[in-house]
Amino acid sequence: MYGNHFDKQTQRERTCSLVHGTWRCVGAKIACAGACALMVGQLLLPSVALATECADLAAGTDEVAAAPVTPTVAEDTAAPAPVPVAPAAPMADAAPVAQSTAEPQQAQQDAPAATVNDATPAEQNTPSDNAATPANDAIMPCGVTDAIENPGGVNFNTTVVDHYTDCVLPGNITLEKGQSYTYDFPDVEGGMPDEPLCELVETKYYRADAVSGTLAEVQDTSMSDVTAHFEPVGDHMRLTLTFTGGAAGGSYRLTRNEVLYIGAALTYTGTDYEGGAIIVGDPDDIFNAYQPGSSITLNETRDDYYLRYTINSEITLVASENEALHNLDVNDVKTDYAPGEAPRATATIPAADADKYEIAYECWEEMELDMESGESVPVAFWYSDPAKYTPGMKKIDHFEEGKFYMYSVELRLKGDNTVADDCEMNVNGHWAHHIKTVNGVFAPNADNMLCEQPIDEWRAIDVIEINGATTTFKAGDKPVFTANVPTGSNSLPQCEYWTGSDGSEVNSVEFWDQHITNHIDAFKPGVTYRYGIYLKPARGFYFTPDTKLVINGQECGYQMGEASVVDPESGWIYTLWLNTDLTFTPEATPAPDPQPTPDPKPTPQPEVKPEAKPEVKPETKPAAKPVTTTTTTKTVEKTTPAKKPDAVLVATGDTTAITVAALGIAGATVAAAGVAATKRRKR
Repeated sequence: MYGNHFDKQTQRERTCSLVHGTWRCVGAKIACAGACALMVGQLLLPSVALATECADLAAGTDEVAAAPVTPTVAEDTAAPAPVPVAPAAPMADAAPVAQSTAEPQQAQQDAPAATVNDATPAEQNTPSDNAATPANDAIMPCGVTDAIENPGGVNFNTTVVDHYTDCVLPGNITLEKGQSYTYDFPDVEGGMPDEPLCELVETKYYRADAVSGTLAEVQDTSMSDVTAHFEPVGDHMRLTLTFTGGAAGGSYRLTRNEVLYIGAALTYTGTDYEGGAIIVGDPDDIFNAYQPGSSITLNETRDDYYLRYTINSEITLVASENEALHNLDVNDVKTDYAPGEAPRATATIPAADADKYEIAYECWEEMELDMESGESVPVAFWYSDPAKYTPGMKKIDHFEEGKFYMYSVELRLKGDNTVADDCEMNVNGHWAHHIKTVNGVFAPNADNMLCEQPIDEWRAIDVIEINGATTTFKAGDKPVFTANVPTGSNSLPQCEYWTGSDGSEVNSVEFWDQHITNHIDAFKPGVTYRYGIYLKPARGFYFTPDTKLVINGQECGYQMGEASVVDPESGWIYTLWLNTDLTFTPEATPAPDPQPTPDPKPTPQPEVKPEAKPEVKPETKPAAKPVTTTTTTKTVEKTTPAKKPDAVLVATGDTTAITVAALGIAGATVAAAGVAATKRRKR
């Protein structure tokens, strides 16, 4: 910075340093007063001879003290006082005479001096700005722009040197809508002033003109598409370009050619004396340098510093529209509160998404089981946003041991961002169901916690044992879920699910199942289905990549799903989604014949003829009885034929009828023979 070299224009013209100001103002006045005193001294030589001798003696012995000069010389006062001189004791009688003689001329010199110092350029500050300059600020650079003839014989020769700092932008710059581009120009030569001119801070507005292909400067910010802000930063200027408008994009030329004044630095280079003789002392001593007819010239150099803007760049505006968000992430949610701890807001979002969405609020709910409905219901609440509480709502001041709590979070979108229909949300790295809101999304039951004492020792689960799982179905069967774990198992099933090769799904828990669009209502033939199960470890346990899976007594391979929660440092797995190697593909069932072929008509069997009965001759002996015949008849009557199928009966109906008729005829014949024999015996 220019530090001791810069000042406002009025201070440069009206304030004098001990090096320059005193020489210009006080020196000129004392020189004139000395000349008048010499003239009076020659006229009154007899009366002041003694005083002159004393003055010469004092000057020779260095007893005359230098006149004390107050840094704030009489330039800024309405009635400047003569510079007081403290003479030595031998000059006590002569001092009043010299002083009274100098006063009229001193008053005459004040008017021209004020005229010179008040010749302030139009662009500089008014004299009233420096009316109360403090003494410690008097050591300031000062000067004028031209050599000025001073009636008192003191002239000023100022050499002006201009310095320019060129401010140039790169040839091509790309601006995205809503984004800013910052560029630092080179450092100003000599550094920026301690108090830069306020004119250096600028904000300009430009409108994209498609006809001319340029960025045209406008005064109204509402009409602008690009904003350019210039400001001093350190020793240089900084430009910030922002695409703020609604231009459709394209390339436009930005130009600026302008020179701005920064400030100046003044350097004293020496003093020139012309004509006359030096009376006493050092030739550079202005108190002794003046002689009538001589002149004194003070030489100085003023360095003026400027900014020169030479901007000619092609600005490409990219009016890209915001795409719908496909991923939302919430991290650092604390879910391991110990009994007695109070809930607090801990959720964060990735830094890369800070301009897209933010945490609207977090919520904890104390859940209790409703005995009538069999569902868990909230009975107390905690919100990070106090505005979410309603009158009469029970608040959670601290977590209690043995109670179950559910965590929810809502996100608020920023700007014009939207959420895609297939957007996936993760809380602490695992999937969370979410619902779209007016300006964001809400994730109910994003996590939960059973408040318990801290765990002293964690243990790994080596084997996951699943029993009773139904793993095969026929085409047309509806899904059923029957898996369970042995009593005391440290693996806790959360749900079962099937995924089909056609993208279909089904889940045993309604919470997940109700949001499936391609749902498995019944298993289809030709589609391959894979069995999956979601588990959590019991408190104090964790899964590992080496944990084995046994389903229905058989070891089964699996792949860990992306929704599983894994500690990146230890590799411990806290929630495990398993896509197992158990698959099946139902086969199509053959369709029945709509018109079945009737059974063929049975072939008729050949007719069976009754055997010929032997001829019965009348017995000659009356004692003989037809026992055999009677017995046979009874036997036939009591015997019941076995029941045959209808088909057999139909096939043998005619044969049976013939047989029965023959037996009837034979029986009648035998009976007649018996009756005849009886009659003969009676006779």
